[in-house]
Amino acid sequence: MCRKCPSVLFIVVATLICATTTSFAEPVVRETREGDTAVIRITSAGDTENTYRIDLSHQHSPAAQKDDLLKKWESYRLGAFVCFNSNQFSGSEHCKITDSKIYTPPQLDVAGWVAAFKQADMKYAVLTTRHTSGFLLWNSATTDFDVASSGNTGDVCREFVAECRKQGIAPAFYYCLWGGKWSPNPNARAMILAQLYELANRYGEIPYFWLDMMNWAPADLSAQEIYDALKSLQPNAVVMLNQHVQDGTKINYFPTDAVNGELVLPPAGGHDSLRVVDGKTYYLPFEYSLVSQGREGGIKYDPLGPSCWFTYGEGRGFAPSHPFPAEAVAERIRQGWKRGAANVLLATAPDHSGKMRAEDVEQLRQIGEILGGEQKP
Repeated sequence: MCRKCPSVLFIVVATLICATTTSFAEPVVRETREGDTAVIRITSAGDTENTYRIDLSHQHSPAAQKDDLLKKWESYRLGAFVCFNSNQFSGSEHCKITDSKIYTPPQLDVAGWVAAFKQADMKYAVLTTRHTSGFLLWNSATTDFDVASSGNTGDVCREFVAECRKQGIAPAFYYCLWGGKWSPNPNARAMILAQLYELANRYGEIPYFWLDMMNWAPADLSAQEIYDALKSLQPNAVVMLNQHVQDGTKINYFPTDAVNGELVLPPAGGHDSLRVVDGKTYYLPFEYSLVSQGREGGIKYDPLGPSCWFTYGEGRGFAPSHPFPAEAVAERIRQGWKRGAANVLLATAPDHSGKMRAEDVEQLRQIGEILGGEQKP
């Protein structure tokens, strides 16, 4: 079977002919409209056509008050931001390398990641399915720049969701929307919608989608359309657009079901979840995201020192990262909760080997021990 033939028939397939000997050119992704439905067709030299239909007829809105969906999301309290992509192999927080062969984890151990999160009493985990290079951690019909063309062809998204469910952790997907100024592509809008369709359809119910870099999304794709697309496909999901490095007082992108602060605590007086946008009041809880590691030449504004989102191991020709002291990280998590963060998301991940390093697993164990039962709402 050719690598782009779907194993699960959740899409509308116009024709499906597999070529076993032909090397495929990069697929072509195009969008047309049928009323309020976005129709995205993906064609390749192998005569395969996939058609994805996304209903954009209903304009969805965030909750006006805390509902059952947000109560469940707020009950997570502590989660893992699994920053794992081509970055571990390039040494760059904002990787631009477009060769899928750079991704070569020899010991991919997704079960071990989730076990480490479980040990820290984390209740959810957010996987970076696509970061700044555009590399995808699943086998996509939209591109050959994915795991299926890499040095390790396993579908990380599938393994991740399965292990999270098995070990009692809520699986969530991060997706980087860069496709405008950062990596211009005339079909970026169609590509992004198609990839979000795949993520929202292949892996069952996903309770949380974390969308990044709306500021550099293609100009013809709005926050409302992204929000509506995901809500139409996953009505029981919390959808959040990253509001960037700030304390949550500013709403940069709307609609969103929650607001957040990257490396920035809520205001000293606490986060106010009742927010007025265009004259209407919405309930928007806060997620505080922080990092667990430091690195020479890393992010300058982290109070614990130069830091990084991704985990960089020894032996790759670039500066490795090292875990911050567990007590210092635990105290920052406490501060987030005290200031009204419903959830705290801690960046921690495997290195280029595909396994969590022993020192990172130990850090998480200690954090869980220090916080004890404080994770409870």
